[in-house]
This record gives sequence, C-alpha cells and structure tokens, in this order.
Amino acid sequence: MSVIRDEWGENSPLGRLWATVTALAGERGRELSVEFVCEAAAERFGAAGACLVVIGTTGVAKLRSASGELGRRIPEIEATVGEGPIEDALELASPAVVTDLGTAQALRRWPLFAPLAVEAGARACFGFPLAVGVVRVGVLALLHGTPIAPEPAIFREALLFADLVLAMLMGEQIATGGRVPGPAEDEFPLVGPEVHQATGMVAAQLNTDPDTAFARLRARAFADGRRLSELAADIVARRTRFDPDPDIR
Repeated sequence: MSVIRDEWGENSPLGRLWATVTALAGERGRELSVEFVCEAAAERFGAAGACLVVIGTTGVAKLRSASGELGRRIPEIEATVGEGPIEDALELASPAVVTDLGTAQALRRWPLFAPLAVEAGARACFGFPLAVGVVRVGVLALLHGTPIAPEPAIFREALLFADLVLAMLMGEQIATGGRVPGPAEDEFPLVGPEVHQATGMVAAQLNTDPDTAFARLRARAFADGRRLSELAADIVARRTRFDPDPDIR
C-alpha cells in the first residue's frame, strides 16, 4: 500500500509491520486486507477472537470483520445491552483494557455486559480506538478466553496493528473518493440492516419513535436471553411482534 510507504516509510515500525503482514498474506494465498490484518493480530497475540468495528459514511458503527466465535458474539452482546469495552473505546477514543471481565470491578463498570460476556467465554478484552484527531474511524478489539495482562511491549505492538488497520481504512477512503467517517449521531451501534428493519417494524407496531423501539427490542432480547440478531430475524419474518403495553410509556 503506497500510502504507508509514502507517509511512514518502509523502515518505520508501521512500514515494517505492513511488509510482514503482506508477506504472510502472500504465503497463505490471501489478499491483503483489513480483515486479514485483524485475523493476523488475533493470531499474533493468541486471542480467541477479534473484531473490527468501523463508522460508516452515515455515522453508524458497524461490525466489519470478526474472527472466532467471540469476535462475532461480543459485539452483539454490546449491541443488546448498550454497554461494553468496545463501545467505551469508540466513544472515549482511548484504549479499553480489561484484563479480567470476571472481576467485581468489571461488573461494576458494565453490570449487564460483563456477566454475559463471561458466559459467552470471554475473560479479557482489549479495544484499540482507530482515530485521527477528533475523527473516530472505529475500534479493533482482541478477545481472550482467559484473564491476561499483556506486557508493555506486547501492548505497544497491538497498538501498531491498530495503526496499520487505521492507515488501511483511510487508504480505502482516499482510493474510493469517499468522505472520512465522522462522529456517530443518533444511530444504533454495531447492528446490521435486519436490526434496523426490525426496529422500524417495532416502532410502527408500538406507534413510537425509533429510539424507544430499539430500547424495547434490546430489552426483549436481554429478557429472553436471545441474540439481538435472532430476535430481529423473527420480527422481520413476522414470527414475533410487539403489542402496545399500557404500563410502558
């Protein structure tokens, strides 16, 4: 990728990492992409899974890439309960370092997310924000099945992987002529089109606004112990509907 060579130089830490990952992709017959870099990061740091959340042109944070069951499951749990380290890293634009999700401290910080994440098999999460100044581009998260406290050198290397993903994402934007992602506005994070469609249907069924409908959708998924995407699929397929509740305003 010429933007990395031109802006950082081949002998810079980022340039050397780019060359290493490029060679690895070639050895495996894979195309060099942000998805491959995320997989390589998970492998390099012994993570059980990884995920890449990016902010699209509409300002909505979406799951672009996931490896391993945890990489797919943890963002969905966050979307269901509305809290978690990935969301914190995105909103605060600073790393979210959680060495053990099973501690009382993690439970106090994320009372809904932490127990569900542990139940899903996650014990440690490291979210690295991808940002340029005040512009948030996304988050690279590495997920571990056991508690782990990385050494400073390992942590710095993980940050370098995040920088590489950020550089590649910005390169994509430049190549396609698209605008740089901006801050998310009043949109729903980490969800796909089916959840948006289901939210619209619930809003119509309850004669309410989309924010309230999405809150009801998340509450129903949480109460039923279901994935948000599964409940959304049932709503879109008209297997499940929401009826107005006179006790809920």
